[in-house]
Amino acid sequence: MEELLQDFLQESSDLLSDVDSKLLYLEKAPNDSSLLNDIFRGFHTIKGGAGFLNATELVTLCHLTENLFDKLRNAELELNAELMDAILAATSEVRQMFNSLSQGSQPPAAPAELIAALHAALEGKTVKLEKPKAAAAAPVSTSLQAAAESAGPDWNALYHSLVGGEQQAPAQPAAAVAVDEEKLKQSAFGRRSTDMPGGGAAAPGRRDVEATKENTIRVDTERLDQVLNLSGEIGLTKNRLTQLRSDILQGKSDAVTMRALDEAVNQLDMLVINLQNSVMKTRMQPIGRLFKKYPRLARDLARQLGKEVELVLSGEETEIDKTMIEDLNDPLVHLIRNAVDHGVEDTEQRLAAGKPMKSTVQLGAKQEGDHIVISIIDDGKGMRPEVIRNKAIEKGLIRSDVANALDDAQSLELIFLPGFSTKDQISSVSGRGVGMDVVKTNIQKLNGKVSISSEVGKGTALTIHLPLTLAILPVLLLRLGDQSFAVPLTMVREILSVKNDELQHVGGKSTMVVRGEVLPVIMLSDMIGWEPSEASEVGVLMQMENRSFILAADGFVGHDDVVIKSLDTFRPKGVAGVTMSSDGEIVLILDIKELLSEESDATGR
Repeated sequence: MEELLQDFLQESSDLLSDVDSKLLYLEKAPNDSSLLNDIFRGFHTIKGGAGFLNATELVTLCHLTENLFDKLRNAELELNAELMDAILAATSEVRQMFNSLSQGSQPPAAPAELIAALHAALEGKTVKLEKPKAAAAAPVSTSLQAAAESAGPDWNALYHSLVGGEQQAPAQPAAAVAVDEEKLKQSAFGRRSTDMPGGGAAAPGRRDVEATKENTIRVDTERLDQVLNLSGEIGLTKNRLTQLRSDILQGKSDAVTMRALDEAVNQLDMLVINLQNSVMKTRMQPIGRLFKKYPRLARDLARQLGKEVELVLSGEETEIDKTMIEDLNDPLVHLIRNAVDHGVEDTEQRLAAGKPMKSTVQLGAKQEGDHIVISIIDDGKGMRPEVIRNKAIEKGLIRSDVANALDDAQSLELIFLPGFSTKDQISSVSGRGVGMDVVKTNIQKLNGKVSISSEVGKGTALTIHLPLTLAILPVLLLRLGDQSFAVPLTMVREILSVKNDELQHVGGKSTMVVRGEVLPVIMLSDMIGWEPSEASEVGVLMQMENRSFILAADGFVGHDDVVIKSLDTFRPKGVAGVTMSSDGEIVLILDIKELLSEESDATGR
């Protein structure tokens, strides 16, 4: 029964999402018989599965809605906005009933008001139901604020995360060169209390969010067949290498044998690369599975605000890593809500400005090289840089002299400051100053970046750039003492030689002139809070958004494409994950953005 229940929930949830999307299309074309029939069959299918599971209240609600669509497709009823509100309320209630089933309990009866509205509609009476309430703001902001509280690092926990087992971490583990404990506490490597098992109070709702995270994935059988074929070829090549190894151990080392060995190794290398690519493709999912949630969100919010808004989707077939799709949900919810609430005008304002009554918000995705570009564009009133500067000053987020020195493009970036809001009144929709900073933080955690452009009277565009996948990361390997560290190759502009006599000190800080550009020099040892290194010979010229600097280390190991191992139960600040070197050494992959943020906070820069 458990397997049947899970199959029902998976299939019915997908079916209900499809019904939600078709309902919004139906609102534009209420007499489309194909849409009416598809939605009718959707409710009928869900009702059948619910009946098999004895979910009586779910059967009752689906039966009422099914009857409603039977009358609509037979032209016995006419679809209007009030009736659509009742239908959408029914789909929301069906989804709540799915949640009850997923938690092992039979769903309770639907609200009496909703049942009465559906009965009234079936009898041809006027439907009276409250306008839909907009979805609550994403809870991620609360967890992020809780995550900001940090304590000293627990290297034992890090050791267990890396190697497992119950033994105590050695006093000087390979992944952590021995340093003074007090200095470790002051290190940029802090841990999030909410990420430690038993360490600190969990953020409200955190456990629930993790519990419901989808861990399954649907894969095209053609892609699985490709993986199977490649694994078979690798098996044959392995057998060939085993035979060649046996021949060589028996003293056979002629030119033919050596050439055969070289060919077998090259073939294995090619097959492994192809297998990696094929396995990565099994993780890729069309972003449309995420996008299809948002037309309903935009429609409900617009109804609540008394606006007419259409969310137009494009590029739904664009594929992105499954793990990134889930982490993108909260940022995109914030951006769409902001576009509908802040971006587009009221109907009267649009008409006065000579614009169409209905506003348009475009949500699109496309692939550019090894990146995914997601854009949210509205045709609203745009943003005035001077207004943003004044609001930032008024809220004490920036000094007036600094704000007045910003150009228009830089002024727009102020909306990403924590606590920034242009709303004077707090409502259920916005005005709390939580949102855009959360968007930027979450996108950066995905190794992406977000930018904004706006034209007064024309609208606003926000663009998100993301890597195709987070599973494989091109990195540059640096050495500090005997320990190797990895930094994302996408941030690296070039590798330089650092000599003490070339360093200049400005305001107590080291700088270096590169082709006429004065750049700050940051020691890797200082960044992670280790003992100062006297042997820094290599400098990496790094570019992070609009900031350039030189990261100094003891040496340069090389570059590689690494598979990131996440630290599920414990993640020190400044560590994006770990990987293994070719000789079995644990290598920490540094989160440069987070480390720089910590250093800036510590130094007041």
